[in-house]
This record gives sequence, structure tokens and C-alpha cells, in this order.
Amino acid sequence: AMAVSLQARTLPALAGWSWISGGFALFRRNPPLMTALTMTYLLVMVFLNIVPLLGPVLVAVCLPVMSVIVFNGARILDEKRDIDAAGLKQGLMANARTLVQLGFVHLGGSLVVVLIHTLIFQMPEGAAVDADEELFMRTLMQLLPLVLPLILIMWFPPYLIATQNMPLGKSLFFGAVAVLRNAGAFIVYFAGAALLGVGLPMLVVQVLGGDGSLASALRFLLRIALLFVLVPTLAASLYVSFRQVFAPGEEPAPEPADE
Repeated sequence: AMAVSLQARTLPALAGWSWISGGFALFRRNPPLMTALTMTYLLVMVFLNIVPLLGPVLVAVCLPVMSVIVFNGARILDEKRDIDAAGLKQGLMANARTLVQLGFVHLGGSLVVVLIHTLIFQMPEGAAVDADEELFMRTLMQLLPLVLPLILIMWFPPYLIATQNMPLGKSLFFGAVAVLRNAGAFIVYFAGAALLGVGLPMLVVQVLGGDGSLASALRFLLRIALLFVLVPTLAASLYVSFRQVFAPGEEPAPEPADE
């Protein structure tokens, strides 16, 4: 009965920016919590990745579970509740199996991305030896259009599963509909994130210019700020996007069709 009342609303394009500003507002309520959750998430991913052979599999499978924990942290801040383990684990136990299944969907998607990338852009010989920044950026740009659909497919399902106890197929369907309905907001969101994460730092570095020790120090501080402010803000913004798109009971539900 719960899923019936669940409706993905269509937001104006500028809502995409309010996800970022809303994420920052939640981050400001408790910077240590959002930073700790985000850093734990990233560290778990890094350490799992190191595991021989199984690394990428473990990362893909754990991703939805970890996402839900970060989401729950943002939700606790939003609802001004006390932080406790139970709150952070909300919806995990009951839906662990579905979240792991979603992890395997993510793994499948990741493998497809790698496969397509390898087929389209053959890695040049000796790339590992002189893996310079230019090559890294080029690979990143090649991967972006392939990875973006996967990011969008995985955007809402973990939270639909955890908060609505949705089965896998339904969560993927509802999530996809929500993304398609809000394409404009997602474009503004990614543009805003790119502006803050790439554009602004590049501008600052350009303005400072030079290779002096001051410029280097400022560049270092910029990286720290991005890591400890922008990354947790964007992590919290996922919660905000979910809350805005799937907020229950804030508008009258459409009349049920007589079918």
C-alpha cells in the first residue's frame, strides 16, 4: 500500500541547485558527522578495492549499503534527531538482501562500462608506465558519458529500497522514472557540482598563478576544502534530492484511475 502513494514528482530545473545548497545546510548542522560518514564511505571503498580479485566485486556490492548509511546520517540531521547506530542502520537489516542484489546490478553495470570503454578506446601500450595526468583526464572524460547513466540508474534505488522496502525491480523502475522526470534538475545539479568542484578551484589557481610556495599551499588548502566540505555536501545532497522528489504527503495524491 505504501508504494501506491509514492509518486515521483517533477521538480523545476533549478531544484538541482537547491539539492546542493540543501546538502550544504545539512552539512553545516553537523560537519564532523557528515565528514566522518563520507570519509568512512570512501575509505571502505578504497580498502575493499585493495582486496585481490574480489575487490571490485566487494565495492560494487557494498556500495548501496554504504550509501544508505550516509543517507540515514543526512536524514537524522534533517529531522534533528539524536545520532545513534540504530538511526544510521535504519532500513538496512530488513532490506539487506535487496540492497546486495542492487549491488550486483551495479557490478554488472560497472563491468559493461569497462567493457565498452575497452572496446571503444583501446588502452595504449605502456600506458601504465607513463600514466600522466593528461592520460588520466582523457580516460576520465571518455568514461564520463558511460558512467553517468550508471550513476543515474543507481541514484534513487538504494533509498527506495531502504525507506519503502521496495523489491529490486520496482526500485529500479521508480528510480529511473524519477530521474527522467527530473532531467532538468539533474543537469543543473551536475553543472553546479562541476562548477564548485572543478571550475571554481581552477579559477582560483589561475588567479593565484605561479608555482610559489604560497600558491602551492593555497592549492593544498583548496583540495582539503573540496574533500572536507564539498564531498560531504554532495553526499548530503543525495538525501535532499530524494526527499524533494519522493516527499510523501506534501501534495495531494493524484486521483486513482478506475481500471
